[in-house]
Amino acid sequence: MNSIIEQYRLSGVALQCVPKKGVLSAEAEAFEFGKTCPVPVYVFGGINRDVYRLPRTELSSALAGEAERLMEMGCTGIKMLEGKPDVRKRWEIPDFDDPLWDAYWTFLEDRQVPLLIHVNDPEEFWDISQIGDSAKALGWYYDETYINNEEQYRQILAVLERHRKLRVIFAHFFFLSRQLPRLAEIFGKYPNVRIDLTPGIEMFYNLSEQADAAEKFFVEYQDRICFGTDIGTDCLVSEEAVPLSIKDSEFRINLIRDFLTRKEDYILEVDKDFVMGRSPTVMHGLNLPESILEKIFERNFLDFTSPAK
Repeated sequence: MNSIIEQYRLSGVALQCVPKKGVLSAEAEAFEFGKTCPVPVYVFGGINRDVYRLPRTELSSALAGEAERLMEMGCTGIKMLEGKPDVRKRWEIPDFDDPLWDAYWTFLEDRQVPLLIHVNDPEEFWDISQIGDSAKALGWYYDETYINNEEQYRQILAVLERHRKLRVIFAHFFFLSRQLPRLAEIFGKYPNVRIDLTPGIEMFYNLSEQADAAEKFFVEYQDRICFGTDIGTDCLVSEEAVPLSIKDSEFRINLIRDFLTRKEDYILEVDKDFVMGRSPTVMHGLNLPESILEKIFERNFLDFTSPAK
């Protein structure tokens, strides 16, 4: 990680502590890394998923207790992968608008805890005719036994309606890169909502195919979009212990940077194992001005994690 920090002159890193295999916490390692890292480290802790095994009568207070535990530990915020459909199914995550979550959402809202949450997946994952082999191999084809993406949008928007001051980043463009007007409507209704640019690569194909509309969207909502990479995802999904891939890390950063900064069309070539990757594709970059890039790459995240004014 330090070599990536040096190579790209990163001014800070945000570590998302998703439990390995759902049960092994990562916060202690993240804080240990922060002690020697040459730049500030922002640790987003994850809920101990053992709480989902508790009876309903105990779960509500346990969820709020998890949020309090993570903040007392010194975390900057909380990372939730609970909105990823396979995680929801495996751990029987309750509906997000179920009242048993109320104490948890209220704690986050009252304390203005930064929340970075993964909700849904690419819409292709619900369509057997569109999902790629690599995603299918990872168990990410969602049949009728998994939560439907529209139902999950309904649930999380109901949460925002009840807790309008929640400070939240929806990862992966909220999986709405094909529905910019819908995302704009959400931004208009909930001023504390942000999104990040973490690949799924399908997001960049989708935005490139509507480059003019995408450019207008990025200009209009330049204060609501944050840089993100998911560096280390290969370590998370692998059944074996694997080191951080420098090649994958470089690809992710370059993918985002090229799309935001390049003026001329360019060819995007993707490793065959990258989920949702296509054959070499002509991309239409956004060529955003430096003032907007500075917000996306740094300022917006710092505003998100700064104490509420």
